[in-house]
Amino acid sequence: MSQDLHTRWHALCERVGAFKNVDESDLTFGMLRTLYTHPVRAYHTLGHIAQVLAVFDSARMLADDKDLVEFSLWLHDCVYFAERPDNEERSADAAGMIAGLLGCEPAFARRVRECIMVTRHSNPPGTGDTALVADIDLSILGASKAEYDAYRHAIREEFAFATDGQFLEGRRAFVQRMLDKDRVYATPHFRSELEDAARDNLYRELDDLERGVIL
Repeated sequence: MSQDLHTRWHALCERVGAFKNVDESDLTFGMLRTLYTHPVRAYHTLGHIAQVLAVFDSARMLADDKDLVEFSLWLHDCVYFAERPDNEERSADAAGMIAGLLGCEPAFARRVRECIMVTRHSNPPGTGDTALVADIDLSILGASKAEYDAYRHAIREEFAFATDGQFLEGRRAFVQRMLDKDRVYATPHFRSELEDAARDNLYRELDDLERGVIL
């Protein structure tokens, strides 16, 4: 997987950056690999990036700026400490730094920041590419039961520092926030493809959480 991702990252760097050589793409891929393994993670890994990129590939025709969306997906979780509330801001900062190393246009970096910030999922993501990034990030909610349960288990691993009671409270708040939305997904495509499955998964998890069940 890592080699495939490296090759894909190199191709993206060639498209979006001013420096068309291997050095910058190798350097920045090494930085990404380090970021996505620190601290030790169970869900927010390069495996998650591979998953969202696969979803993006199935829906890339919806993107206004395909390279913008792909770059944002690569970077959106590059900084992740489960106990911190500012991971998106710090990931956006890292994305800006990496975009600078590649020689990307400042306007591109600003739009990447906007796309990363919507993955907080605390406010409506707007329309266009920001909505697409938000929906792709949430695509795991509409996955198969087995995939969703593996995601639940991985999230609990990342919050290993929390007691069961603390985790139940925080996770219940997230699940309820998703269910309280008029729609989980902002784009018609993902509403059509995943909305029903996502709500089924979320209601099933909420029922477990209310009974004190943690996978």
